[in-house]
Amino acid sequence: MQTKQQKLDAASRAAGKKSRSYYVDAMMRLRKNRSAMVCLAIIVIFIFIALAADWIAPYDPYEIDLKNILAKPSAEHWMGTDEQGRDIFSRILFGTRISLAVGLVSQVISTALGVVLGSIAGYYGGKIDMLISRMMEIFSAFPDLLFAIGIMFVLGPGIINIFIALGILGWVGTARLVRSQVLQIKEMEYVAAAKSSGATSFWLITRHMIPNCVSTIIILITMGIPGAIMSEASLSFLGLGVHPPTASWGSMINTGRIYILSDPTYSVFPGIAIIILVLAFNIFGDGLRDALDPRLKD
Repeated sequence: MQTKQQKLDAASRAAGKKSRSYYVDAMMRLRKNRSAMVCLAIIVIFIFIALAADWIAPYDPYEIDLKNILAKPSAEHWMGTDEQGRDIFSRILFGTRISLAVGLVSQVISTALGVVLGSIAGYYGGKIDMLISRMMEIFSAFPDLLFAIGIMFVLGPGIINIFIALGILGWVGTARLVRSQVLQIKEMEYVAAAKSSGATSFWLITRHMIPNCVSTIIILITMGIPGAIMSEASLSFLGLGVHPPTASWGSMINTGRIYILSDPTYSVFPGIAIIILVLAFNIFGDGLRDALDPRLKD
């Protein structure tokens, strides 16, 4: 006769095999989506640029050259120079680090908060669910950008504070979706069987609830990164982002608007970089959502 723990382990292994098969099928569907794969390649290129900026940037992004102030695009400076003679192309390459770091780190923070609070609310219900749901309603009552501005005004500008501000703001959507899925999963027969076999709440949440929400979590992270990138650019544009002279696309656009009539390319190039990266993440996120949608399984 099998013990209760052996039965639970067997059920977990069976669920794991089924989950692996599902993700293999999803990745096969994703590979057939050409637009999603092209955007994935673009994202990989941006990641490579962020990691290798020290080696591929033609100039030091912080080196001041007063002889080349606001120079036009040329063979020497492909995208021209800024108001202090710094190479715009090099600063855009280094600005990739800020945008990707903000997108990834803020999503890690918001996803961790959303998954933990959403799963607890959905599993336990009652007063705990009501308390967390009220918290979600309070956070949802304020426009994200205004809330971020308020947090940054209190904390002050800086990359770490941007991580905190955007991480705090982004957890509500994740928590709501995780909560709704956990409410459905906890009513399934295998969960009831696990409970009757003596499984603890922590075991059920970590081994059954959260793993069954992984596909949703992956999609939310992918779709949330471009929003975080745009929010960082907006905060930097308003002077609440990273400290100067750190290269940031948003701060470059903010400074470039002063010279928009005499040198419009100053703001255009970092704006194009934001558009390409955000669009790539959005299209790839759509493709990933379609690939992970169980209703599209053959």
